[in-house]
Amino acid sequence: MRVLIPALALLTACAAPPPRVAPTPVPVPQRITAPDVPELNGMPHAVRAGLSVQISGMVPVNAQGQLVGTTLDAQVGQAMRNFLSVVSAARGVSGDVVRITAYVRDLTPEAVETIRAAVLAATDPNAPPTLTVVGVAALPESGMLVMLEGSAILRSEFPDRTRM
Repeated sequence: MRVLIPALALLTACAAPPPRVAPTPVPVPQRITAPDVPELNGMPHAVRAGLSVQISGMVPVNAQGQLVGTTLDAQVGQAMRNFLSVVSAARGVSGDVVRITAYVRDLTPEAVETIRAAVLAATDPNAPPTLTVVGVAALPESGMLVMLEGSAILRSEFPDRTRM
């Protein structure tokens, strides 16, 4: 046994080192803006790092910056269109959305159902994103009822049109 241990030590010392693996490059964050969604001065609509996209709060305004609708249904529809426009600008599709957080004024069970239905209608019904609904006291404009933010994980550098 005493002879076996030094022999094993000698064999492991003579073994070839494991192959060197090149370090994985860290993706550089890329600012994403959608041309049809109004932008806050200096703030991007989203940031993409590799295949991960973090989408800022999308509000129910049109391309001219005007509030769209007075009902939660109309406003969540416009906010969702803005959200998906940003995902598209990042080279993604609706099926890439994995998380949405909705900030809602005057939160009620009916409001949660309205938002849930709008998210399900706009995203992949076979793989819907997670959804969190949070009640808030105020949003950027007095008539604004909802704001959406979230994340998308792109499947590749090029959109998968089968999951739109």
